[in-house]
Amino acid sequence: MSADEVARVFAIEDKVERLKAATEGVAAAQQQINELTRIRRAVIRELHAEGWTFARIGAAAGLSRARIHQVSTQGPVPEGLFFGHGPLTILTPDVRSTTRSIALVGAPDPAAPHRLVELLRELGFTANVQRFLPGRPLDLDRDGLIVLGGPELSPSLRYLVAADPRLRRTVARAGRVRRGIEDRAARRVYRPGGTEPYDIAYLARLPRPDGKGSVLVIDGLHPPASLGAIRLLATRLATLHERAATHPFSAVVGVRYDRSTGEPIEADLLTPIYRHDR
Repeated sequence: MSADEVARVFAIEDKVERLKAATEGVAAAQQQINELTRIRRAVIRELHAEGWTFARIGAAAGLSRARIHQVSTQGPVPEGLFFGHGPLTILTPDVRSTTRSIALVGAPDPAAPHRLVELLRELGFTANVQRFLPGRPLDLDRDGLIVLGGPELSPSLRYLVAADPRLRRTVARAGRVRRGIEDRAARRVYRPGGTEPYDIAYLARLPRPDGKGSVLVIDGLHPPASLGAIRLLATRLATLHERAATHPFSAVVGVRYDRSTGEPIEADLLTPIYRHDR
């Protein structure tokens, strides 16, 4: 918050409104502190990996060696940069709006948005959930956007996913639900099923339609895989960030789950993390 913004809050005559504005300002300032701390830790890690000593990094930053070592281990983890920066918005379908008697194709597990919010908040992000009506166009030209759901849910998502140069989502057609993910380079199609409860998920960061940012997509082919993909993000985030950073990418996630509860037992990558800029 700038000095001018602080002065504006201070000048609010109504005490309740001043309290609300100050509370909102503190939340925004804390978010900025989290973001800057994460960036600082990431830079220290990168320089140290390049051979810089903590003493040299401290001299360059105007801090002591002990302080550099301290801040390199405190605060939000650097791999949180995988999700970008700033407040994050999770878009998920409003399954309550449909009158279908069967599950909505492409919809995540009902618990998925809440679990993703929990993960993001643990990483120091401000995150909220917004629901959209299935079948309608979506505004994807927004910063900090994460979509939970598949291309069957909106023509906007179908267009977004079709731009993936490495993996192709095969979309369910009327009367025949044969969802899958094709690895074009390997000439292989991944599908859920098998002798054990098994599902797959599509995980990708794709360019926004306006070309001014990107959208993170988490599409479990069935509800258990959406939970599995979030589990992978929670347990393998450092690997994902190391290989993809903030670049466009896509990958297939395999998920073993409990048949009775739908809870993921194991989640792992089935394909490499395909960087689209390589």
